[in-house]
Amino acid sequence: MLLLARDSDQQYYLVEEANEVDKFKIGDFSFFHLYGIVDYAETFKVWLRRFPRPTVIFAVRGDVVVSFIYIDPWEEIPEIVSVLRAQETVEAYRKKRIGYKVFLLGIALTPDYVITKPLTEQSRRFYTRLGFEDIMSIPIFRNYHQITGYLALPIDKKREHLDTIGTFFSELYL
Repeated sequence: MLLLARDSDQQYYLVEEANEVDKFKIGDFSFFHLYGIVDYAETFKVWLRRFPRPTVIFAVRGDVVVSFIYIDPWEEIPEIVSVLRAQETVEAYRKKRIGYKVFLLGIALTPDYVITKPLTEQSRRFYTRLGFEDIMSIPIFRNYHQITGYLALPIDKKREHLDTIGTFFSELYL
């Protein structure tokens, strides 16, 4: 486990091994219950047993995980594209920029492009506000057919986000 950053209320960890999940209490996440994820701790462990290793970042308040992001290399071209597969913040901590901070740290650890497939209209709006665009608007993706509904973060938008990363944390260890 690697401490990536701190702010006044949270620590942000890159979780690298499945057994590290047990060091934390898991917050009251609920969104992915609709998609069959009931035990978040076990799901995090399953993700962390994959190879190549995904990027899993926890925002932790005290010893409780209040937000997370899960990003995988994209199988088609993993050296330049990652897939943001899941992100959630405990309801009580939403609208406090914690999810955005986790997002910033996540994209800082990815190669050039990040793609995602929003599951709800609310998540589509969230990612669109962050600068994600229809994936077909970016030439590199036009030859791939299994990406209907995906959004992609253009490299210039990613750079804009990363240019501000230092302003969101009191300590940043990237």
